[in-house]
Amino acid sequence: MRPLSNQLLQDKKACESISHKKTGTTIVGVKFNGGVVLAADTRATGGSIVVEKNCEKIHYIAPNIYACGAGTAADTQFVNLFQSSNLELQRLNSGRQTRVSGYITSTASMLHKYKGHLGAYLIVGGYDILGPHLVMLSAEGKYSK
Repeated sequence: MRPLSNQLLQDKKACESISHKKTGTTIVGVKFNGGVVLAADTRATGGSIVVEKNCEKIHYIAPNIYACGAGTAADTQFVNLFQSSNLELQRLNSGRQTRVSGYITSTASMLHKYKGHLGAYLIVGGYDILGPHLVMLSAEGKYSK
């Protein structure tokens, strides 16, 4: 049986193998002129153990807003479901589309109130009348565009 090319290179000492450490969830967002693209992996881990192989990490917030969650799965799901239902009520009362800034300020305020005890780290992407938005929210309630 023929060895794999990486193994062959290592055997001939042509290159050294690089050690790497898996550090958890991978979430990413890209903003461009016409909108925003969000992506996330699907594995949920508890330490070095894979708890679930097909975990949803991209959460629906509103028709024009989605959020990728990292951290504690239950906390990210709670924060996003809670905020999504509040924004739905606001949308029904006002008859207007939700602005991304409204979601960001209310979620940042909520996370800040819990002082980091909610393990929800989010990348939020959305599109409203002001154009595309991409914002990172930390568990402490800090955010950056």
